[in-house]
Amino acid sequence: MAKINVLMRKEDIAPLFLHDKVVVVIDTLFATSTIVTALHQGASEVLPMASSEKACEVVRTLPKGSYVLAGESQLQQISGFSSYSPLALSQENLADKSLVYTTTNGAVALNFVTSARVVYAASLLNGPAIVQQLLRHKDMSIILACSGSAGRINLEDVFTAGYLVEQLSAIAPDAWELTDTCEIAQAVYRQHAGQPESCLCNSQLGKTLSRIGMEHEVCYAAKIGLLDIVPTMQGSRMISLANRPLLSNSGAMPGGY
Repeated sequence: MAKINVLMRKEDIAPLFLHDKVVVVIDTLFATSTIVTALHQGASEVLPMASSEKACEVVRTLPKGSYVLAGESQLQQISGFSSYSPLALSQENLADKSLVYTTTNGAVALNFVTSARVVYAASLLNGPAIVQQLLRHKDMSIILACSGSAGRINLEDVFTAGYLVEQLSAIAPDAWELTDTCEIAQAVYRQHAGQPESCLCNSQLGKTLSRIGMEHEVCYAAKIGLLDIVPTMQGSRMISLANRPLLSNSGAMPGGY
């Protein structure tokens, strides 16, 4: 029977064992929320980069005016880069442009999972859309990969994973076997269900972001179902699934989870 498994940190991802899995990367504050928002704003693609150095290498190969370079390192905006948060970045002209995007956790996690059969990016903003898409994969095991922060578990990522588990198990209760980490994530979600904004604002990262004047960004990221966007990975780039038919990701490697 296919399973749903929740990985609590990006450090728990084992790339060799993803070749036959659907992987959903979660970085609620803010990478996956930003990716969803950027695609909603009309970006043609998002190129998640594991470091600012790699991001700069990529933009040197792109035509001038065809991209926006954005990101952070340890919550600090990088000099010469646009903002990493969803609302601030949405002020940029993203229409038909490539977003070259680097972050400390979420972008790194996306680079860890390129060997998976299918990769999606999930946040609360597009949670219902992701649930509907995952229902197409009832015959496949699903890994919900929380990014976390520097090896630590993040409440907001586990809450988002728990939301997905809750919805999937309610709609298709016999489709997947749930692992123990699913039960943990589901318990976190149920504890805070109905109060996603409070959950995010009271998480450790949410409090840190609020102290530096970004509480409005945290509250935005807590809006469940605001955007009907399903970012999927094609090679090394994220595109909106509406742009083209669902395909398996390239670069699959042998192994089993």
